[in-house]
Amino acid sequence: MPTDAERVQPISSSAGTLAGTRFVRSWPVLPLRLVLALAFGTLGLVSTLVLALLVHHQATARLEVEVGAQLDELAAHMARTLDQGMFERWRDVQVAAALDTLREPGVPLPAKRAVLERLQTTYPAYSILLLTDAAGRIVATSSGLLEGADVSARDYFLAGRERPFVDDVHDARLLAKVLPQAGGEPLRLVDLAAPVHAPDGTLAGVVAAHLDWAWTREAVAAFERTLTRQRAGTEILLLSRDGVVLHGPPELLKRTLPPETLAGARRLGADAAGPRIGPWPDRPAPYLFATEPTRGFRDYPGLGWTVAARVDAARALAPVRALSGTIAVSGLAVALAGAALAWWLAGRLARPLDAVCAQADRLGRGEPLAVLPPTLVREIRDIAQALDAAGRELRQRETGRRLLVDELNHRVKNTLATVQSFAFQSFRGLDGAVARQREAFEGRLLALSAAHNILTREQWAGAGLHAVVDEVLRPFQAGGTRFVPSGPDLRLPPRVALALGMVLHELCTNAAKHGALSVPEGRVALAWEVGAPENGAHRLHLVWQESGGPPVTAPKRRGFGSRLIERGLAAELGGHARIDFPPDGVVCEIFSAVEAV
Repeated sequence: MPTDAERVQPISSSAGTLAGTRFVRSWPVLPLRLVLALAFGTLGLVSTLVLALLVHHQATARLEVEVGAQLDELAAHMARTLDQGMFERWRDVQVAAALDTLREPGVPLPAKRAVLERLQTTYPAYSILLLTDAAGRIVATSSGLLEGADVSARDYFLAGRERPFVDDVHDARLLAKVLPQAGGEPLRLVDLAAPVHAPDGTLAGVVAAHLDWAWTREAVAAFERTLTRQRAGTEILLLSRDGVVLHGPPELLKRTLPPETLAGARRLGADAAGPRIGPWPDRPAPYLFATEPTRGFRDYPGLGWTVAARVDAARALAPVRALSGTIAVSGLAVALAGAALAWWLAGRLARPLDAVCAQADRLGRGEPLAVLPPTLVREIRDIAQALDAAGRELRQRETGRRLLVDELNHRVKNTLATVQSFAFQSFRGLDGAVARQREAFEGRLLALSAAHNILTREQWAGAGLHAVVDEVLRPFQAGGTRFVPSGPDLRLPPRVALALGMVLHELCTNAAKHGALSVPEGRVALAWEVGAPENGAHRLHLVWQESGGPPVTAPKRRGFGSRLIERGLAAELGGHARIDFPPDGVVCEIFSAVEAV
C-alpha cells in the first residue's frame, strides 16, 4: 500500500484548477400529478386572493361612503336639535321680558319672583333666572339667591340692554359658590338675556337666564343612546367657535382641536365639507367622521358651534373584513377542491405518459418495445406511434452499424498487424539506437491497439476514462503498487480515448526508462478533475506527477515523445499539455474539453 507521502495530493495551485468551471443549479423534477395539483391549487388561491382584495377595496370604499353619509346625517340632525333647543330658550327669555308683571314698576317683588320661578319650573335646566333694574342690580331671581347683587359689568347685562343676547358656554362665577354641582364638576353656563321695557318704552331692566350646560350633555347622551340600533359606537362631539371641545371624550374635553384633525383628513367624497377619515388626537387609529356647524334657527343667531359625529373606522368596517375572510375561506376550499380534481385528472393522464416514458427507456436500451394500451389523448397516441416507428428504424440502423463496425475493426487490426510486421522486418538485425526506436515504435502501436480493443468492446460508442487508464497502466503496475490513480469516471469520445491512451503510454515509457518507474521505490500519482458540462463539453484537467525516482534534470532539447504529447496529441484532445521537470519528479498537466458522450 502507498504511504501518506505517496498518496495523490490535491491538485495544488501549481497544477491549477479547472478555470471557468460553472456549476449548474439543479432544480427538483416534480411528477405531473403534483405539478397540475399545485398549478390548479395556486391558480385558485391566487384568484381568491385577488378577488378578496378587489372585494375588500370596493366594499371598503362603498361602506366608508355609506357610513360617512350616515354620520353626516347624524351630525346635521344633532346640530338642528341644538339650534331648536336654544331657540326655545331664546324665546323663553324674550317672552318673559314682555310680561307685564316684569315690565310694571309697581308690581310687588314676590309677584316678579313667582313669574321667574314658574319659568324655571317649566324647564329645570335653568340654573337661575333673574331680573335686574336699569342700573344692573338684581331685583328678583327664581330661587331668591343673589338678589341685590350688582351685575352691571357682566356681558349679558351690557348687551341685554340693547337687544336679545346669547353668550357661549363659560364657567360660573357667582353661582358656583351658591349652587355646587354633584360630583364636584364645575358649573358651566350659557347666558341668555333680553331688555325689559316699561310701558312708557324706557329701559326698566334686563331679564336673564343662566342655562346649565348639563342640558347639552343630556341631549347628546340621549341622542347617542338612540344610535345603538343604527350605528353602535358612534360618538357625538361638540366644538366651540374656536375649536375647543365642549363635549366629548375626557381626553379631548376643553382642549383645542388642531385644525388639521378636521381639514387634513381624507375626504370620502367630492364635497369638501363632507365626511372624512383620519386620526384624532386622543387616538392614532383612524375614525370615520362628519361635521356640521350650528346655524341658528329663525331669529336665534346661533353660537357657531360645530357638531362632530365619529366612529372607529375598524369597528365600522368590520363587516368588510368579515366578508373578505369568508371569501378567503371559500376560495381556499375551492382551491383545495381544484387541486384534488387536478390530482385525479393528472393521474388519469400520467398513466399513459408513464407507459410512453417506459417505452422510450426500452428504446434507448435497445430492448423490444411493448404494446401500449389504447388512450383517448391524441398527442400521447401520436408519441407512442412515433416511438414505435423510431424503434424499427433504430433497429435497422443498429444492425447496419454493427456490421460496419465489425468490418472496420477487422481491417484496423489487420492494418496494425501489418504495420508492426513491416517495422519488425525493417529493423530486424539492427541494434543500438535504431533498435530502441523500433521498440518505442512497437510500444506505441501496442498502446494504440489496446485503446482500439477498448473501443471495439464498446462498439466505438466511446470508452470510460477508468478503462483507458487501467488498460494502459496495466503493463507497468509491477504488482499494483506503482500507480495511484484518482478521479471520477468520464465517458470519452473515441478520438479522445485514442489520444489519451497514447499520451499515457508515452509517459509510462519515459518513466520506466528514466523516471520514477525505473526504480522499485518510484511511484506515479495520476489525478484528474472533471468540471460541470459547459456548451456540451466537460472540462478535463489531468495531472501526472512522479515521485521516488532518480533526480530529474530538464533535457536540453525536447524528445520525440515530449513533442508528441505537447503538440500532436494535445491537439487531438482539444486542449493543451505542459511537461515540467522539477528535481523530485516529472509533472505533466493536460487540459482538455471533452464532448459529452
